Amino acid sequence: MKYPLLFFLASPESPSSSVSTETVVTILHIHHIRKTLEVWQSAALEYEKANPSVRIQFDYLENEEFKAKLPTLLQSNDRPSIFHSWGGGVMLEQIQAGFCQDITNAIAGDFKDSFYPAAVQIFMSEGKSYGLPSDVGPTVFWYNKELCDRAGVDPSGIKSWEDLLDAVKKCKAAGVTPIAVGGGEKWPLHFYPTLLMMRILGKDGMASACKGDDNGFAGPGVVKAWKMYKELCDLDPFQEGFQSQKYSETAGFFHDGKAAFHFMGIWDLNVGRMGAADKQGLPDAKLGWFFFPEVQSGKGKANDILASVNGWLVSKDAPKVAIDFMKVLLGKDVQAKLAAEGLCIPMVKGTADAIQNPFLKALATEMNNSGWIAITMDQLLGRETGRVFNDEAVAIAVGAESPEQAAQAIEDSWSENRI
Repeated sequence: MKYPLLFFLASPESPSSSVSTETVVTILHIHHIRKTLEVWQSAALEYEKANPSVRIQFDYLENEEFKAKLPTLLQSNDRPSIFHSWGGGVMLEQIQAGFCQDITNAIAGDFKDSFYPAAVQIFMSEGKSYGLPSDVGPTVFWYNKELCDRAGVDPSGIKSWEDLLDAVKKCKAAGVTPIAVGGGEKWPLHFYPTLLMMRILGKDGMASACKGDDNGFAGPGVVKAWKMYKELCDLDPFQEGFQSQKYSETAGFFHDGKAAFHFMGIWDLNVGRMGAADKQGLPDAKLGWFFFPEVQSGKGKANDILASVNGWLVSKDAPKVAIDFMKVLLGKDVQAKLAAEGLCIPMVKGTADAIQNPFLKALATEMNNSGWIAITMDQLLGRETGRVFNDEAVAIAVGAESPEQAAQAIEDSWSENRI
């Protein structure tokens, strides 16, 4: 993949000619929803019209391909001007390696203040801003009302971990696939032990584990989470072939009405419908959602939310106009359009009113009421330990390791790679 910087030189024979240049701002992203890209492209065209010497170029990489190729791209001469980020340890590694640009002064004032402060913090390090948030994707259990009815399951009654296990058993007894999961990409499975850790340890306990207190990620609370995750996996709750299915396939599988539940972020509404056989998927009337259940005697709360906070980082060599366009892309007008289309929950203040989709509207309210929004572990812990965490989530799901082994493997990696 090339990100060309094109120079157009006037003929040297012409005394009245002058050198003109075109600055290309390249934006590396992971989004493939057509409506999102249309809103972005419209903003880019307007910007190019007002700035004829600038060209905005959007480059797409699929989620897993993005994770695999970005480290190499950032070390090359083909690094993008702006690139997608989930923050966390992966971002800190990129900052420490010198790949990111300090944009603190460039965004200071009203523009920075237009975002929710907690989200802005995610893209900061040592008091400096290297990027900004765009939107947040809370993870929830989506459910198919018809399949739940067939299995005799009342999703509104799933409040505890035991309630969820009972629902899985009822689904299996009724011949309904309980849960769809894209195990082939690993990260969808990692949500389960992560949420169990959050529910058991709570915010302070998770922070202590990160610090290495009480054996860190090999401590008793973490091991308990992995044991409870294994308890779920031992019920054989997932669809046949889940180990090799990619997320997008699984989203379509759920929206084809083939599983009762799918634990996933809000983006699943669009990805699932796009991946369904009829390209329509389940209508709102057949869908519902609930938060990951609580654990008895756990310190976490039902509205402690695990979310993907999406944002943009600016690379070290990016031209100044890259930040200028980022202000347009993340401006209230563009973000409100995305919200109105039901494409995301933006992190820009005042955009929630534009959300029309009832699911997103309700979740936006819940986000405002939540006392803790955590980012995913495979981003929080950095590339190396994040990879180990995801690998262990798969190992437990297929019965290849014990909960104690999984917890210890993560702690061993974190001890060596703590950020």
